[in-house]
Amino acid sequence: MTSGYKAKICGTTNMEDAEMAAREGADFFGVVVEVDFSPRSLTIEAAKPLFSSPLIPAVALVYNMASTRVESLIQQLNPFAVQFLSLAETSFVTYLKKTYPKVEIWQSLHLPRAGEAVDLEDFQKTAQTSVTAGVDALLFDTAALSKGAMKFGGTGVTSDWDIVKELMDAMRGTLPIWLAGGINPDNVGEAIDRINPYGIDLCSGVEATRGKKDAAKLRSLMTTIRGKHSK
Repeated sequence: MTSGYKAKICGTTNMEDAEMAAREGADFFGVVVEVDFSPRSLTIEAAKPLFSSPLIPAVALVYNMASTRVESLIQQLNPFAVQFLSLAETSFVTYLKKTYPKVEIWQSLHLPRAGEAVDLEDFQKTAQTSVTAGVDALLFDTAALSKGAMKFGGTGVTSDWDIVKELMDAMRGTLPIWLAGGINPDNVGEAIDRINPYGIDLCSGVEATRGKKDAAKLRSLMTTIRGKHSK
């Protein structure tokens, strides 16, 4: 992995895109596993080839997955990290960290889309609870209503970056904090300049079609990210 700002290319559904992410200089790729609302979701069995010998670390994303199923996922896929899109129970995080010490635990926390109200104090308490539980990284993402249901991850929607910066500044230095939600090659430079996150996590912003990455978009994104230097 390179120095500077990190990049995780999420919603990876096939080997070609995983290899493309590595070739273009991404630091991680993410695979959505058994998430009902995601059109990019794979079963554990279908995800196995992506995790067998990845060129860069592979992260498995889950949502409200039963604890026994999470353990089965870890045992079968051996991911670099498990990223919880839903809020993981503190006791379960502690258990996973003890039982599977080589697997990192990442927690996504979702803000509303830009223009919608957010309870900053409540969000900070939730974030601090995850930190205390021992997660290895936080990801500030955007939740959005899609077809009558809330969707977490892969929304392509931005939150209020001024609020994100305030939250991130309050927690900066505690652990890596990633920015997600509506990032694309056109706004990634502004996102980095305004927020100074540990890394950028995105999915739809570099897609040609849903579930298939676009090489030109990915290259443009990574050129911008690699041109920035951590503050």
